[in-house]
Amino acid sequence: MIDIDQDNEASGSGSAARKVGDADALFRKLKGWFKRDYDSEGQTRWRREAREDFDFEAGEQLTAEDKQVLQDLRRPVVIFNQVGTYVDSVAGQEVANRQEVQFIPRNAGDVKKNELLTSAAMWFRDQCDAEDEESDAFRDLVVCGMGWTETRLDYEDNPQGDPKIERVDPLEMVWDSSAKKRNLIDRRRQFQIRRNITLDEARALCPGDPENPFEDEDYNASWVDDRDADGTPHENDGRHYDKEPGGERDADDECVTLVRAQWIERVPCWLVLDPFDQTGQNILTLDEEEYRDLGKKMKIAGAPTPKAVKQTRKVYRQAYLGNVLLEIGDAPVRGRFSFQCMTGKRDRNRNTFFGVVRAMKDPSRWANKWLMQTMHIMNSTAKGGIAVERGQFFDDDDAGAESWAKQDQVTFLKPGALGQNPKMMAKPSAQFPQGSFELMQFAFGAMGRVSGINLEAVGMQTGSGQAAALDLQRKQAVMTLMQPLFDGLRRYRKEQGRVLLYLIENYLSDGRLVKIQGPENAKYVQLVRSAYADDTAQGYDVIVDEAPTSANQKEYTWAMLQQILPVIGKMLPPATWLALLKYSPLPTSAQKDISDSIQQAQQGGDPEQQKRDAELQFVQAKQQADIDAHKALTAARVDGIRQEAAAKRDADMEHARHKAVMDGLTTPFIGTGPDGQPVQMQGQDGGQAALIMSFLAEMRRDMNTLAAAMNTPKQLIRNEQGDIVGIAPMQQG
Repeated sequence: MIDIDQDNEASGSGSAARKVGDADALFRKLKGWFKRDYDSEGQTRWRREAREDFDFEAGEQLTAEDKQVLQDLRRPVVIFNQVGTYVDSVAGQEVANRQEVQFIPRNAGDVKKNELLTSAAMWFRDQCDAEDEESDAFRDLVVCGMGWTETRLDYEDNPQGDPKIERVDPLEMVWDSSAKKRNLIDRRRQFQIRRNITLDEARALCPGDPENPFEDEDYNASWVDDRDADGTPHENDGRHYDKEPGGERDADDECVTLVRAQWIERVPCWLVLDPFDQTGQNILTLDEEEYRDLGKKMKIAGAPTPKAVKQTRKVYRQAYLGNVLLEIGDAPVRGRFSFQCMTGKRDRNRNTFFGVVRAMKDPSRWANKWLMQTMHIMNSTAKGGIAVERGQFFDDDDAGAESWAKQDQVTFLKPGALGQNPKMMAKPSAQFPQGSFELMQFAFGAMGRVSGINLEAVGMQTGSGQAAALDLQRKQAVMTLMQPLFDGLRRYRKEQGRVLLYLIENYLSDGRLVKIQGPENAKYVQLVRSAYADDTAQGYDVIVDEAPTSANQKEYTWAMLQQILPVIGKMLPPATWLALLKYSPLPTSAQKDISDSIQQAQQGGDPEQQKRDAELQFVQAKQQADIDAHKALTAARVDGIRQEAAAKRDADMEHARHKAVMDGLTTPFIGTGPDGQPVQMQGQDGGQAALIMSFLAEMRRDMNTLAAAMNTPKQLIRNEQGDIVGIAPMQQG
C-alpha cells in the first residue's frame, strides 16, 4: 500500500533545477546506451560487412587498393556482377507474392468492423506506397540481413495527418545489443542516426523553450561521428555542422547530426476499484500522479482511501538527442516502437543477422579473380617468354622484345638465328595452365550452391531437354530454402499491422472519408473511433497470408483453380468470378476491365444484355402465367370434388337419421300397461307407445329422487354470530 497523501512538491526554482538535472541525467543515460550498442563488437563488424554487402550487390566487388594494384601491374579490372542477379531474384519473389494483413475480431458481432478496419489498412498503405517501401526494406534484408521501416503520421502537409510507411536505411539504425530474437522483438531500445539535417529542419523538429532556445551547437550530436570502435573516422564527410564558430556560413550548408531514441521504461501503476462504479466490477489502472489525485479527491469528499495494488507496466518513450537532450515525450505508438525491423539469418556467435550476399562474396570474389588472372595469362604468356643474349638474336633488341609478345606483328631476327635451313617460323605459344577454366567455372557455379538459389530461380537454365514440371519443382525448392527470409517478413507484417491498427483507431478514426475497394465498386466511408479504441490491439487478431510456396504464387494458385473450375464453374455466381479474378495472372488493368464489364452487365448497362434479359423475363413471365393458370384450374377441380363429396356425405347422414327414426317407430313394443297386464303393439302405434313409455319411466325416476330429497330431515347452519347461512341434510347418528 502507498500513502497517497505524501507529496513531494517543491518550490518553483527547485523544481526547475531538478528538471535540468533530470534532463542531464537522462541525456547521459541515453548517450551511454547508444555508445554501448553502437560500439559493441557485433554491430561494429556488422556495419562494416553490411557496407561491403551493398558494394557487392552494386557491382563494387574490389576495394580501391586492389584496383590500384591491378592497374599498377597493368592487369585488366573486370567484374562480372552475378550477386546482383541473385539478389534481384529473391527480391522479385517478394514482389510477385506480396502478402495482405487482415484484422479478425475476437468479439462476436464485429465482422463488419473487421472488414472496415482491413479496408482502412489497405487504404493507409495505398496512400503512402507502402508496398514499394517494404519491397526496398526486404531487399535490404536480402543483402545485409536487416530491413527497417517506420510507420507514422506526417502533419507537415496535412493537419489531420498523412499516413507514412517509409523505408529506413539499416546503417542508420542502432539497436539493443542484447536482443536475440527474430525481428528484434525482444529489444528494449533503438536509435536512429539522422545525418545531414539542416539547422532549419532541426529547429523545426525540436524548437525547445521559446524563452530559453537552444544554441546552434546544441543540435549537433558530434559525439556520434567521433570514432568507430576500430578507431577509424565514421561518416564524416565535412558537411556536418562545425561547432567552432568562424567565417560566413550559409544556413543551407550547415548540417547537423541528430539521434532519435526510442526505449522502454517500466513505471509504477496502481490497480484500484472504481469508487464511482456501483457494481464494484470496474478496475482502474492509474499512474502515480492519477493515483495521488484520486486520493486527494476522496479525502475532500470525506470518503475512505480506496485500496490499491501496486504493479509496473511498460511505457514507450522517445527523445531527440543532439549535444544535449532536445526533446522528450511518449513514443508515437502506444505499446509499440514506430520503427519495425525484419531480419534474415542469425549469426549466433556475433549476435547479428545476415542475408544471402554473405555466402556469395567469396565465390564471386574468386570467380572474378580467376577471370582476371586468366585474361592476364592469355595476354602475357600466349606467345611464350624467351631468354636470349643481348645482340645475338634480334636486329634491334628493344624492338624485338616489344614485338615478340605481339601475335600480329613480325619480329626480325639476325641471319642464322633460326638455324641453317628455316627462313621463317611461327611464334611459339605457351601452354595454358590446366584446370584454370574449370576453377573459374567452379567459382561461378558455387554462388548458386552456397546461396541455395539455382539457375531456374534466376531464369538462367539453358537446358532444352528439361521438362517444365521439373523446372517448376526446382523453383519451388528454392522457395523452401528462402522461407527463413519470408518468415521474417511475415512476422514483420504482423507487428507492423498492430501499429497500423493503433494509428487507425486512435488518430485516423476522426470521421474522415477513406476510399474502400469492394466487390461491387469503390466507395467512401467514414472512419469512426470504436468504443474500445484504447484496447484495440487486444480486441483483434492480426492475420497475415501464408508465406509463398511458389516462384509466382498467383500462377500456382491459378493452376490449381483451373483444375476445379470446369466442374464447379457453371454453379458460381458472378460475384464469385469477380473474387477469383484477383488470383489470375492477368494484368491489373485487364482484371479491372473484365470486372467492370461484369458489373455493367449486372447493372443492365449493356443494350444487348438488356435485350437478352428482356426476352428471358418474357419467357419466364409466360411460363409463370401458364403455371398460375394450371394451378387455378386444378384448385377449382379440387374444390368441386370436395363440395360433391360433402353433399353426398350430408345426404347419407340425413338418410341414416331418417332410417333410425323410422326403425324406432316401426319396432314392436312389448311392455306393461296401466293395469299391470302385458301389452304388445305392432307398426306405427307400437313405436309411438315405446317412445311414450320410455319418457314416462324417466319422469318416474326423477320424481322418486325429488321426493326422497324433500323427505330427508334438514338442519340449519349458523355462523359465529348466530346468523343462518345455509341448510344441509341432517347427519345420521
